[in-house]
Amino acid sequence: MLEELEERRSEIIKKADEYKARRTELNAEASKWAELRDDLNARIKQAVEQAKEFKQQREEYEKLIAEKKTKRGELNRKASSYYQLVEKQRKRNDLASIQAFEQLRGRIDELELRQQVEVMSKDQERKLVAKITELRREFERMENELEKDKKLAELLKKAQAYRKESDQYHEEVIEYVKLSHESHDKMIEHFKEADRVREKADEAHRLFLEAQEEADEAHKLYIRYLRDMKDFDRVIMGLRRKIREDWSFRERLEARKKAKGIYERFKEGEKLSTEDLLMLQRSELGLK
Repeated sequence: MLEELEERRSEIIKKADEYKARRTELNAEASKWAELRDDLNARIKQAVEQAKEFKQQREEYEKLIAEKKTKRGELNRKASSYYQLVEKQRKRNDLASIQAFEQLRGRIDELELRQQVEVMSKDQERKLVAKITELRREFERMENELEKDKKLAELLKKAQAYRKESDQYHEEVIEYVKLSHESHDKMIEHFKEADRVREKADEAHRLFLEAQEEADEAHKLYIRYLRDMKDFDRVIMGLRRKIREDWSFRERLEARKKAKGIYERFKEGEKLSTEDLLMLQRSELGLK
């Protein structure tokens, strides 16, 4: 029975060591996934912060665009008031319609804006530039015709001065629109990057929880086998103590039996040897 118990205890020790090693392995794996998750979360935070910076930058550009458009609108209204005077003067002189002149200018502005903000192939851009050049030549021809009348030319000069200043604001609007689009694109790019990294971080966190859960289970089994080992230790130690006590009892019983026989021989007058006397002394019977 003792051998069976000791064999079973050895198996339990082996199991405990296996789960202890497994727990260590899983804790290391959990730490690896936790470290990766934390690194990815740091990348997410950085990407989101950069996206917010570009969002704020875009909002600032949008404010500037609104301001420039307001100023451009004021100047265009002033220019239009003079162009109306030009139109009245033109009718008196029967010159080419200022409305067509203004429409041509608007068309040129529209095409120039497309050139600034739209993404197009080289061939498309070449055709667009050619069209703008053609319209500018027609615009200059009409402008020269209008300038032949001095009063008309003076009115036109003022109108064009306001229009020129308006065009400067228009160019700034185009530039800020372009910068706003760039900021918007970069903002979206960084938010998308944050989403992509977040998927990886979520997966790393899932694997971390999985490894940690398995490590906890391995730890519970390790503790259970340790308790089992201690229970077996108590049983085995008790059994060994009982065996030792039983063996000592049998020895004492045998010694008393021998001593009793020696004492009977002594009573009958037999001569005892020194060894016999020592046996009697050890048996605690004495010479009675």
